Amino acid sequence: MIVMIKPAQHAAVVMWLGTNSIRPLKAMRLWALLLEHLYPRTGQIMLTCDQIAEKIGIRPTEVSEIMGGLVSCRAIFTEHRDLEGVQGPDRVVYFMNKHIAQVGSQLTEEELRLVPRPSFASRVIEGGQQSGGENPVKGVP
Repeated sequence: MIVMIKPAQHAAVVMWLGTNSIRPLKAMRLWALLLEHLYPRTGQIMLTCDQIAEKIGIRPTEVSEIMGGLVSCRAIFTEHRDLEGVQGPDRVVYFMNKHIAQVGSQLTEEELRLVPRPSFASRVIEGGQQSGGENPVKGVP
């Protein structure tokens, strides 16, 4: 899989995290991890909150806070999906903003089916409300 990211876009997100995150180093480590775990062609982030927390060595609540910051600066966006057979809050799925990083793949459809999909049996990431208006990260639509 290939992830193409413009240096200026990457720098803008890192600078935003450094200036605005209450946990800037953890946030930058999380950002780097996200770039490694994108689903080919869709840009879906293929890690659960618990998996991200474990890989970085932070609490899931910290992951949720940092992801909320990345949503607010529009580096990533969310989709809300119903959980089959479960009442209550829906599942939040995160995707990379295609204006930040483009995900490409030379994989065939058959090869793509072999790529592991995220398991959402783990804790659901809460939050991530997309804000309207002007993007706080300069140069990001």
